[in-house]
Amino acid sequence: MGALTAAGRPIRRWPLWAWALAAYVLAWTLLPALLAPSLQLDVVEGIAWGQAWQWGYYKHPPLPAWLLFAAFQLLGRFGPYLLGQLAVLLTLFYVHRLARALLGPERAALAALLLYAVYYYTWPTLEFNHNVAQLPAWAALAWHAHQLMFGAPERARRHWLWLGVWAGLGLLAKYSTAVLLLCLAAGLLWHEPRALRRPGPWLALTVAGLILAPHALWLVQHGGLPFEYFAARADGGPHRDHASGLEFLLMQLLAHVPLLVIALACGLLPWRWRWQQVEPAQRRWLLGVALAPALLVAAGGSLLGARLHPMWGTPMWNLSAVLLLAGFAPEWLARKRVALGRALALWLAAITLAMVWYLGWSWQGRAQPARMDWPAQALGDQAQRQWQQLASCPLRVVAGSIWEAGLVAEGVRPMAAVLVDVNPVYSPSITPERLRREGALLVWHVGDYDGAPAAPVLDQAPPGSWRVSQGEWQIPWPRHVGGASLHIAWRAYVPPACQRP
Repeated sequence: MGALTAAGRPIRRWPLWAWALAAYVLAWTLLPALLAPSLQLDVVEGIAWGQAWQWGYYKHPPLPAWLLFAAFQLLGRFGPYLLGQLAVLLTLFYVHRLARALLGPERAALAALLLYAVYYYTWPTLEFNHNVAQLPAWAALAWHAHQLMFGAPERARRHWLWLGVWAGLGLLAKYSTAVLLLCLAAGLLWHEPRALRRPGPWLALTVAGLILAPHALWLVQHGGLPFEYFAARADGGPHRDHASGLEFLLMQLLAHVPLLVIALACGLLPWRWRWQQVEPAQRRWLLGVALAPALLVAAGGSLLGARLHPMWGTPMWNLSAVLLLAGFAPEWLARKRVALGRALALWLAAITLAMVWYLGWSWQGRAQPARMDWPAQALGDQAQRQWQQLASCPLRVVAGSIWEAGLVAEGVRPMAAVLVDVNPVYSPSITPERLRREGALLVWHVGDYDGAPAAPVLDQAPPGSWRVSQGEWQIPWPRHVGGASLHIAWRAYVPPACQRP
């Protein structure tokens, strides 16, 4: 008999898979922060943006930056890594609910856990960015859309409401959520052509619109900066690549190699795949949601000759394992459960060990350090000491490229704001008036520029706005195999009220 509580009820014990999942999440939260001396570029950038609490940023909508800054403030370097794991766990929660509705309880947990065998749910989560932030939004949207089409009618209003909430949050994470919304809308109208005559879709649109309204206003006020960035990012240049769609789909297939290997090793062979206990209407819906977004992006990219980046596919594969398991009977899968669990555990153990080696020791074999090898804390400490020698006020603004300036800003306390590329257009919260009041520390990596980076907003200020000092730092760089120091140049703009005698 199991252990009893004081009230006589049995204690609920976690199953083995839950303990293993908790250990995995803990490892991917703690070990990267302890092993790598620096965060990744997208994380540094997001934290720097989020510090300003704007309704938008020059590359992307604001939600991931807000989350990164909040997590960094609460948990330091552990926060961004925990965010990545929480995004995956929330995704698995919604995928489990959807799989339970589509496949039944026997296959639901397996369909959720096997997502870890898709590359996007492991290594890329080290860098919480706008792609990773979309994962739970896409899974939640699929779940609520499915319930609206095939669930209980009396709960429709609740699902319309949540569909609007997740649509708004998904678009605040990244605009590419619109691709899934387009596919879901097409599926809904195909299933129910008169859906727009009912109040539900308008309720969802209203809720999503209310969530997005402040960001939409920000876009108007700032000339749609993120769309300019997207156009430049997708621009194929003078030689259009009309095979980009095929290349994109090939990279998505490669992201599924671990899942395919596990399936084949455990006897889930493609020629045995047959629809099992999924009615035809739901089959069509599942195929559409699982495959249509990637196919639509691939077709559009090829037609336009645009560059399609493989990581854009990150949120598109929440239902890959659901689709795989939909072709095998629950009774047959029950006999494969142990083998599948062991294969998945082996994969997660292997990629965790690879992560530990890469972050902790792979630098010894690199000619040039990676970004995560930079001595971030030493750089921040040096900048703070230098500023305190020159100014009696705290260092509140760091100017320069998002990488060097972002590392410095995150290393000082309290965290400073970043004047990205010394351009107020990219950092509208840092006005010329604020600069004259607080000053700024301009930093750059020696060798990246021919002299100092252009800084007209600082160098063209009225005479007497600040005292200017400059110099260079040679910061020890333990992870530089060649033994070179990190060579950073700096220029301090100290306003009169803050100048030390």
